[in-house]
This record gives sequence, structure tokens and C-alpha cells, in this order.
Amino acid sequence: MNVLCVGNSFAVDTHTYIHEIAKANGLDINVYVLYIGGCPISLHWKNFLSGEIAYEFYENGKYINSVSIQQGLAYKKWDYVTFQQRSGDSVDSKTFFPELTKLLKGIRNFTLATNLLHKTWSYSKSYSHEKYGSNPMDQDAMTNDIDKAYEEVSKISGIKYIIPSGTAIKEARKIYGDTLDRDGFHLNERGRTLTGLVWVYFLTGVKNLDMKNFHPSGHTYDANTPPVSKEELEQLNEIAKKTIELNKGYNLYD
Repeated sequence: MNVLCVGNSFAVDTHTYIHEIAKANGLDINVYVLYIGGCPISLHWKNFLSGEIAYEFYENGKYINSVSIQQGLAYKKWDYVTFQQRSGDSVDSKTFFPELTKLLKGIRNFTLATNLLHKTWSYSKSYSHEKYGSNPMDQDAMTNDIDKAYEEVSKISGIKYIIPSGTAIKEARKIYGDTLDRDGFHLNERGRTLTGLVWVYFLTGVKNLDMKNFHPSGHTYDANTPPVSKEELEQLNEIAKKTIELNKGYNLYD
């Protein structure tokens, strides 16, 4: 299975461990990311029009080279292509359009892959957002607005399926609080591991992933960040399974 993420840093966060988790369970998933930091849908469309070599291209968590969006689309035969909004704009469905509609039409010249939406997550309470304040930021309001926005985008765009990374982070915070990110919004090893599990469940429809052969490497963004413990890995796996249940109606295999 080959998956292309038209994304930004949140896509890099979530795809870090997908290939490793899948491989440890006898599954074949290769995930590629077209990355520009903080990139909104509108800039993806602008880059599509210009053909500019503006993206860092990642394969299964590793940087390959720099490409245009067209080169990324032509790189492989894709099974799925994912789209997400810049995190701060993910709270408002209006920020996706009309550029997402145009982009979906444009990529049909390159791939007949199934399109997916990747739902992002709200910021840590210690962070700030112009709409939700700071110290503490209204995390619940931001989460609810993201949920609403992606449901609206699904209806308007016709993209039926939503990868629920944001829901997973919301559920995990009930146990871990704001300890799934490293800077208020980008995920740490715990958050990256959790969302990787969610993606594998979502993409394959398997009911249970076995953690005994998955040994997260850690240190994926910093030399001082060890992997999660085995006990924590089992707990994150349960949260990921629950997340897929909560996402009913937007899963590939409902």
C-alpha cells in the first residue's frame, strides 16, 4: 500500500512510525509526505499551478529529496492521497475552499487514488491561538471546532473518509494531559507513536495490532528523546483502537 500526504509538519509527525508498526505486524504500508512547514491548502494549490520544486519529500520518515507537487504525485501509483489544513486554520472549514476543490480536480490528471482527510489536533493549553486565547488556551473549544470543520469539509468536498489523529490526541489527553507534544503543538514520541497506530488501524481495518515485534526507535526529532516504554505502548494501542471506534462513519472499513 502506498500513501501520499500532501501536508506539512503535522503529517511528518504522524507518519514517523507507520511503516515500522505495519511491518511489525506483517503489513506493507509505505507513506510519503510532501512537506512544507506550516503549509495551508491555498499554498499547495499555488504550488500546483506553478510547478515549483518547493517540497521536502519524505519516505517512511526519511528525507529523500526536494520535489514539486507534480513530481510527488507521479512518483508512484498511489492507493491513497491525504489532505490537511494548516493547524491554526483547521478550525474553520472556509479556509479549505475553493483551493481544495481545485486541487482535487487537478490531481486527477496524475492519480486515481482514494482521497482522505487527515484531521489535525488542538494545541496544548500552554500554547496560544488568536481565537482561543492563551495561558490557558481554550483547548476544548479548539478541538470542537476542528471536529466540526473536518466534518463540514468532508461533506462539501465529497471526501468521505477522515483519519482521526486529532481524536486520538483528544482521547489520550484524558490520561496523559498535555504531554503528547514537544512545543505546544508538534507531537513528541508519545504522540507520534499514538497517531502512527491510528493510521495503521485506519488504513488496514485490522482489529488488533500486536506490539511485541514493534520496537520504536525514539530520537526521531531530538537525540535526547527516548522511545515510549512497552507498558505505555500497550496503553497507546488501546487508545488508538478506541479512536477508530469513535470515528465510526468516517472509517475506510466501517
